[in-house]
Amino acid sequence: MTGMLLSPSQLDEFKAEGALQIRGLIPADVIDDWQDQLRAVCTGGVDLDKPSTWPAGRYAPEGGWPELNPNQYDVLNLQSIVEQIGGGAFASSHPAGHPWSPQVPMTRVILPSEPGTEWTAPLDGHLDGYATGWGGGFMVFFAVLLWDVSSPTGGGTAYWPRSHLANHRHFLKHPDQFDGSYLFTEPVKSGGHRALLDDDPSVGDVVCMTGNAGDAIMVHGLTTHIGSVNAAGSQQPRVAQFARFSHREMREQAPMVMFPDKDGTPWKPPPGTQDDDNQGTGFLPLGHPGRDLIRYDVSENLWKYWSDALNTERP
Repeated sequence: MTGMLLSPSQLDEFKAEGALQIRGLIPADVIDDWQDQLRAVCTGGVDLDKPSTWPAGRYAPEGGWPELNPNQYDVLNLQSIVEQIGGGAFASSHPAGHPWSPQVPMTRVILPSEPGTEWTAPLDGHLDGYATGWGGGFMVFFAVLLWDVSSPTGGGTAYWPRSHLANHRHFLKHPDQFDGSYLFTEPVKSGGHRALLDDDPSVGDVVCMTGNAGDAIMVHGLTTHIGSVNAAGSQQPRVAQFARFSHREMREQAPMVMFPDKDGTPWKPPPGTQDDDNQGTGFLPLGHPGRDLIRYDVSENLWKYWSDALNTERP
């Protein structure tokens, strides 16, 4: 069976903008089931259909959100598109060097802020794939709405159009920082990710996702993005799931090389864990042969490790 595929114009838009809205990625019957599963686990008197019961801001039931059935990674439409854009090279993300295994998508529920809170557009964002213990190889993520979000002030995922191109240009100039050390280097160290975008006139103003339940946005791994605040007084919950995909070969390479903690301290597994013998020591020094691995490659061709559907110029 073949699920949804992106059209040539959609692929071109993704390449140009770094993000693409996909209508109806998740079938309606699956969305209905997911909504029922989320309603059933709410605690503390919260009813997702009754705004009067909602606490302000981020919400999760006691014990956290469950794995929904079916798993988002198993939805045929998503699998078809990932195969189309990755050509079999992409797989669901997991810690570097660990065996590939079924993943549980991240669920985020953002309820309206306290009454009187003024909504403002996000000023800065981040890039995924540089968290402790993950390393390189992150390629794309999908943010899927489980409830309608009709207003850009409704808490949708925010991203900066064409920021993937600006960030790519930065790493072409500073390829040694692609391991994540850019976070501890100026201008990002003091100015945040936005510092890489401010001097690039091609980057667009921040866009906050809207859409119907089942819609998604597909976001390039180098696109600057962040969650946004749900507007005060809104009567809609922002409920989304996130599926992340890495390049399989990149993620399997160099499992001993781990990302350091936020303060720059080299990361090591906690004592007594099954990874205790992993000698992760943070960033590789310049000139280390490990930097020749493709996980550290910053190619002039941004689409070098994607499928021919994206790595082929059309007339």
